[in-house]
Amino acid sequence: MDLPEVLIKSLASSKGIAHDSKKVREGYVFFAVRGTKVDGHDFVDEAVRRGASLVVVERDVEVEGAKVVKVPDTREALGLCADIFFGSPSKKLKVVGVTGTNGKTTVTYIIEGILKEAGFKPGVVGTIGYRFGDKKLGSGRTTPDQITWHKTLRSMLDLGATHVAAEVSSHALDQKRVWGTRFEAVLFTNLSQDHLDYHKDMESYFRAKLRLFEEYEYKFAVVNGDDPYGRRIAKRVDAVTYGREGEVKIEDFRTGMWGSEIKVSFRGRSYTFRTNLVGDFQAYNLACSIAYAFLVGIEPSAVERALKGIRVPGRFETVRSKEGFTVVVDYAHTPDAMENILRTLRRVTEGRVITVFGAGGDRDRSKRPLMGKAAERWSDLIILTSDNPRSEDPLKIIEDILRGVDNKDKVLIEPDRRTAIRVALERAKRGDVVAVLGKGHEEYQEIGGVKYPFSDVGVVKELLSGGGDGL
Repeated sequence: MDLPEVLIKSLASSKGIAHDSKKVREGYVFFAVRGTKVDGHDFVDEAVRRGASLVVVERDVEVEGAKVVKVPDTREALGLCADIFFGSPSKKLKVVGVTGTNGKTTVTYIIEGILKEAGFKPGVVGTIGYRFGDKKLGSGRTTPDQITWHKTLRSMLDLGATHVAAEVSSHALDQKRVWGTRFEAVLFTNLSQDHLDYHKDMESYFRAKLRLFEEYEYKFAVVNGDDPYGRRIAKRVDAVTYGREGEVKIEDFRTGMWGSEIKVSFRGRSYTFRTNLVGDFQAYNLACSIAYAFLVGIEPSAVERALKGIRVPGRFETVRSKEGFTVVVDYAHTPDAMENILRTLRRVTEGRVITVFGAGGDRDRSKRPLMGKAAERWSDLIILTSDNPRSEDPLKIIEDILRGVDNKDKVLIEPDRRTAIRVALERAKRGDVVAVLGKGHEEYQEIGGVKYPFSDVGVVKELLSGGGDGL
C-alpha cells in the first residue's frame, strides 16, 4: 500500500502517533484501527478532542477540527507510518523473525547466544519480554503492536544493537503488527493446535503464519522440513529446510538430563555440537538456529561456544531437591508441547513422572482434552490445577481436561496451583521428576480478571527450602 503524500508530510511535523484515543496528545496523528472487540473509528471524536491534528480511517467519518485521510487498511498504514516515524530501524538492524507454535522463544535465545559469540550485539523481542542485553525495554504480548514494535527496534538500535531476534506470533501476523519491517531472515519452527479460539481452524492458523514468508521483505527463509506445514511453505518460497530430511540435516541426536549432543550436515560437511539444553524437541530448535547461523556465515566455533550455556527462563528450567528428585518447570501449554516434554522426561527419568498442569481460561477449549491425553500417556501421576483461569471457573476447565483422560485413577484434582505443586513435591521420591507445566516464566496468575503475583519456579524453590508452607 502506498501512503498518501499528505500523511507522509504530516508525520514529519507530528508530535506522535497513536491508535488508542486515550494516548493521543496535541499534534498527534490518530489511526482508527478495527480491533477484535472495539473499532477505533468509534473513538475518532475523542482523539480529536485530545488534540489529534490528523486522523487516518478506513471508512468515512464525520469530524471537525482535524484533517481526515482515508486508506484501504489502517493497520498497514499504521505499520508503515510507525516505521517512518521511528526512522526505519529495521532497515538499519538485522531482524530475525521466528514464527511457529512451539520453540519460538528458545530459538530466539539460541540465536541471541550465537550472535553474541560471533561478536554482534543482539536484542530479543518475545514472550518473556523485550530486552537488549540486561536492559529490559518492555513486555506484554509476544509481539507488540505496530507502534511499540517499531519504537522498540529504534530503542535497540540507539542502544547499539546490530541484530534483533524476535518472536512473530500468528495474532501479530494476522493483525499486521510488524508491517513495514524488513527482515534479514524469517524462520518457521512447527505448527500444531493452538489459538483456535482466534483462528477457528488449522488452515486459517497456517495462513496467518504463511504471511511472514509471502508478504514481507527478507533475505533468508529457514523452515522445518519435517513439519507438514513447513513443507508447504518450502514449496511456495525459496527456503532452506532443516530436520531429519532437511538441507541442514539432523544426522544424530542424543539427550539426557546432562544436556544434548546434535550432529548435523550441510552442503557436504558434518558438524557436532554439545549443549546444556535438554529434550528430544530441542533437536529442532537447535537445527533451526544452526541453519540460520550457517546461512549468514557465522563460524561453527562461535556456534559451539554459544550452545554450551543457553538459558531460557521457564523453558525446561530444572530445580533439584535434596531428597533426590528433580523439578522441571516449562511453559508447555499445547498438546504437542506437552507431548514433547513429557515423552522426553519419561525416557530420561529413572523413577516416576508426576505432572502438574491446567489450561488457560477464555482460550481454545478444544485442546484441553488433548492436553489431558498427552499427560495420561506419559505420566504416572497427574495433578490437575489452575493455569490462568481468567473469567472461567477453574473446575470447569479441569472437567474439559479430564475428558481426554481414560484412567482417572492416576489423577488428583487441586484447583489451587500452589497447593497442587506442594502436593506433587510431597509425593515425589528419589529418582522422580515433577513436571510443572503451562506457565513457565510467567510471574503472575490471572484469576477473575485480576493478576496475582505467582511464579512456578519461585514457589517450587520456596517449598523445597521449607519457606512459607514448605514441605
